Amino acid sequence: MRMTPVRRSAKSADARSNVVEQSKKMALRFAAHAEVRRVFGARDSGKKLLHVAGLGLALSLSATLARADDSIAQAAKTTNCLAYDQDRERGIETPLSTTCDSVSPSMGGLREKMYENGWLLQGGISSGLTYDLLHPDSSVPQSYTGQRATYAQSALAILTYDLSRVGFSKDSQFIISGLWDETSYLGSGIRSAYVGELAIEQEFDNHQIRIKYGFQTPSNSFYGFTLGTTVASSALGPASSMFYELGVPSVKPAPTFDIRLYTPDMRFYNHFAVTRSMSPQGFQADSQANSSGLDFSVPGARALYIDEAGYRITSAANQRAFWLRAGAVYNTSDYFDYGVGKPTYGNKGFYVAITRQFTQPDQFYTYRGIYADVKVDFADASKNPFSRDVAATLYSLGPFDSRPYDMISIGYTHQWISQKTQQYINLVTTETAITGSNTFSLSYAFHVARGVYWTNSLAYTTQPVLFPSHAAALLLTTGATVVF
Repeated sequence: MRMTPVRRSAKSADARSNVVEQSKKMALRFAAHAEVRRVFGARDSGKKLLHVAGLGLALSLSATLARADDSIAQAAKTTNCLAYDQDRERGIETPLSTTCDSVSPSMGGLREKMYENGWLLQGGISSGLTYDLLHPDSSVPQSYTGQRATYAQSALAILTYDLSRVGFSKDSQFIISGLWDETSYLGSGIRSAYVGELAIEQEFDNHQIRIKYGFQTPSNSFYGFTLGTTVASSALGPASSMFYELGVPSVKPAPTFDIRLYTPDMRFYNHFAVTRSMSPQGFQADSQANSSGLDFSVPGARALYIDEAGYRITSAANQRAFWLRAGAVYNTSDYFDYGVGKPTYGNKGFYVAITRQFTQPDQFYTYRGIYADVKVDFADASKNPFSRDVAATLYSLGPFDSRPYDMISIGYTHQWISQKTQQYINLVTTETAITGSNTFSLSYAFHVARGVYWTNSLAYTTQPVLFPSHAAALLLTTGATVVF
């Protein structure tokens, strides 16, 4: 419903307090798109790891080191890392990294012994620093990442086990992971150690039926947030806040049942999951209520359903990658309704995305080439400040013959603020709501050495906060990822 205009003098203290609290949460959410982040395991919000800065420096290093970077291929020849990769975590869109691209593919013989007994251990550390080059201000309370120099770091360890060794069906896997996140600005992340995943994945009928159940983060498994072949090597592009707005667990895990059905050619699929929603109060409230990552319930959080259908071709010799998908999210929790000024039942949204590989200059590294990725998102305009967004990224995997593991990306995103949110802010505050925001980003992921990436990006955002109107931000971020 549309709100009836009222005089500002008639605003109640409760209404004013309510919108301030709501707007603070939404402003933090908006800031997440003004900044440029990395994803560890494609995790959203608090687990998105900040990496960005000095693109020119990275490019000059690339020129300086213009020799063939074959460190990963060499590891595949001298170690058993390709066999270890068979036990990498399954059920997520983009894996952490191949064990061939780690600081120590064999871990001094430990990985071989673990592999012989059905185990695989992977881990990594990522850290980054973000700073607004245009309008930094340390004299006021921080309202977005980079307003002050903002530091973030995350550490991840993943342990998998082949359950077919203990009576489960073939292609059954146990997964447990632990994370530690730290940030200097709590508006963009959390400070916590917690269980990131505790789940079992099973595959049947020649991999055409795949189920996964346990505590997991569904945002890792849908949509395709991460560009590229692994999260460690992915350069940064524009991101959407839709999953976060709709309550899809994106920081701490939630009890989830997930099923994928494929056609015999493994190209057409339908992917469905039912999970417990993230707290409608945001990721900080959710993190506090789910401190260990293994809490079954969170106050105010009810069932959430996701369904995605798509068509996907992976790159191979003389075959270019292509991925078309569309999905819908329905949350049964109560969310604040800007049309009536109070929480009401449910929240919903849907998305369409397409990723296409246009060139394939290398028949050995078949993933190399120029890609385009376009995503369009829609969310309930009465419940979500960002009711629509469109994001487009042009990127290149292995942009130079001598740098097959590097990545460069150029991105643009536009977010629309719903009219109901604008009306609500204008009616109950003295501020004027913004109507939308544009973000332009440029990023380069540089493969420094086996298992080490240095990612640098620059992002220009016209409105880094929801309200009041703020000067544009030019966010420079630099970060490193080390995979073990």
